[in-house]
Amino acid sequence: MIAALAHLPRAARLRVVLDTLAIGAPAVLAGGVAAWRLAGPLGTLAVGAAGLGATAWTAWKRTQRFDRAWLTAALDARAPGLEDSSDLLFAPPETLTGLAALQQARLRERLKEAAALDLRPAWSRRAIAASVTVSAVVIAAAALWPAPGETGRSQGADAPAPLAAPHLTSARLRITPPAYTGQRPFEQSSLDVRAPAGSQVAWGLGFLPHPDAATLTLPGETALPLRRDGGRWSGARAFERSALYRIEAPGLPRQRLHRLEMIPDTAPVVRVVTPTTALSFVGPGQTRWTPVFEARDDYGVAATATLKITVTKGEGENITTTERTVPVSGQGEARRKRFSLSLDLAREGLTRGGDLIVQLIVRDNRQPTAQTVEGPSVILRWPTAPPPVDGLEGMARKILPVYFRSQRQIIIDAEALLARKARLSADKFMDSANGLGEDQAQLRLRYGQFMGEEAEGGGGGVGLALPTSDAPALDLPTNDGPAAPAAKAEAHDDHDHDHGPGDGHDHGEAEEGSPLGDMDKLLAQFGHAHDSGDAATLFSPSTRATLAQALDAMWDSERALRQGQVKAALPHANRALVLLKTAQQATRIYLARTPPKLPPIDLSRRMSGKRDGIVSGRLAPLVRDPADSPAVEAWRALGQTGPAAAPPNLDALTRWVGANAARLPDALSISAAIDTVRNEPQCQDCRRKLRALLWTALERPTPGVQRRAPVDPRGRLYLDALR
Repeated sequence: MIAALAHLPRAARLRVVLDTLAIGAPAVLAGGVAAWRLAGPLGTLAVGAAGLGATAWTAWKRTQRFDRAWLTAALDARAPGLEDSSDLLFAPPETLTGLAALQQARLRERLKEAAALDLRPAWSRRAIAASVTVSAVVIAAAALWPAPGETGRSQGADAPAPLAAPHLTSARLRITPPAYTGQRPFEQSSLDVRAPAGSQVAWGLGFLPHPDAATLTLPGETALPLRRDGGRWSGARAFERSALYRIEAPGLPRQRLHRLEMIPDTAPVVRVVTPTTALSFVGPGQTRWTPVFEARDDYGVAATATLKITVTKGEGENITTTERTVPVSGQGEARRKRFSLSLDLAREGLTRGGDLIVQLIVRDNRQPTAQTVEGPSVILRWPTAPPPVDGLEGMARKILPVYFRSQRQIIIDAEALLARKARLSADKFMDSANGLGEDQAQLRLRYGQFMGEEAEGGGGGVGLALPTSDAPALDLPTNDGPAAPAAKAEAHDDHDHDHGPGDGHDHGEAEEGSPLGDMDKLLAQFGHAHDSGDAATLFSPSTRATLAQALDAMWDSERALRQGQVKAALPHANRALVLLKTAQQATRIYLARTPPKLPPIDLSRRMSGKRDGIVSGRLAPLVRDPADSPAVEAWRALGQTGPAAAPPNLDALTRWVGANAARLPDALSISAAIDTVRNEPQCQDCRRKLRALLWTALERPTPGVQRRAPVDPRGRLYLDALR
């Protein structure tokens, strides 16, 4: 657009915007005053926001017509000197020729006449006057109209109560977390609260009309009365644990329960940064040891902690210990700090054959009572001599990773067999798949030794510890796709497998004559097995669970391979490999050498034959208490429909929730659902919600052993035929 004419549309748009405001502003003001009189501040905000939004949208809509087409038509109508050719002013000169170009040049000389025009639309005087008049009448009526709650007072003390029942019109809650959390106070309009434990909750409620009194009822706790301050009802209380509450007032319809969910302050978490293992040994020439701990907390860790130092001396039953504590200052941010202290081994009194055990004790910033947590212990051991099985342990570390690579080899061979499936006959493919299943079975049996399973077909196994993180790290194939060619080459290079004729796969286990097969002879010749079952090497429950899952995955893979379903076996084989790697990275549990703390021997009872006070070795029979019976009965009753359906026993269910609140996943939701069903017995959605919550809260029954059914005549004939 030509710069000399650009101000004309802008002036027209500004005039339209001001005209729209002159019409709409009085109406918005009148609506806000009326809403203030009837609904309070929240109503005023709502009406004002809606009115301003409508006015702004109307003004924007009216300005959209002032475009170039409007300007061209206005110039042709108001400027005779442009000779009805104003559209030529906006055409590029290079596109015009002949008379059109000559006419454009003449028009540009007359731009001063066009720029001096006033193209702004006229004011809407009638609409503005009507808006101002109506708004003034509305404002005057709202000012003279009695406010809610004043009508009863103007009628005198003997006037009857208003017929309309009060109802909740607004709610504003202010939550102030404890100061030690470092969180700022915040406000919300929702009646359900989720805040840190110890927070103070302040309610500000509005009613229409105002009741005589209002309270917050908390089942099982003291009610909180609300006090009236002008047009608001307010009250505040601090809560340490989660609760439910309901707003009650005379004439107010019964409200549903609302949640006050208090987030508990969790205890600090301590982990060991260095050393990376629970047990470490003194190196040659080592004089100092610097363990590093890291502590985390949701709201902050105390700046100082306590390091507990224990030094043991002696062997066997002649072990003595000395303990002392040292304050340690932490470094880092408030929620995560690191604590370290350099210990002089000679000053601590560590000698050959002894242990130096350190443990960090940290506190958080909770007020008024801080939470104290003792972190894990780490041990620095000064062995009397090199372990007698160091050489054997080195050999075992060289051999045992074959277990993990063998599972990977089964996956690689299965993928190679699938790639060659089109070139093999059905019988050949089935034989190769069955061979892979045999390899999977042998691998499963070897890992079963760690879980206490017996080998199939004889052959005792040696109780060996799983390789730790000292073993070579291996790349793991995932379920996303086949292993990389480089990984396949690595796996083949690391194995010395015998290739069966035509099998097309490597056997992932050591055959006869391998070092693994002679492990018993190696142990008998060079040392003795320290690990027997769980006596010396202890697996954590999570590690044992991981191994159990790996065995299950191996069994699924073996079953699919023996049926010739190689593609279906790959997901199970990959999952087994991932679980084995997880178990491989698990750490051992080392116990510090400390003297036993046995009760003193009563010499007066020795050799007397008295058996008074001896606890019987027999255990009382385990009787399962049907603790979930009320919940089960209520769940069944809630599932019944029709006129003959029995109502659930909600009182017994309420007592059951109170007794089992600690183990229930969401006791507050169940209590609120019970209250809703009690108050609204015809609400089918409420009954279904309570039934669903009960299903998730019921304790799963303990599986029992089912007795085998007696043999029928046909089965007897079959058994006789087998004999």
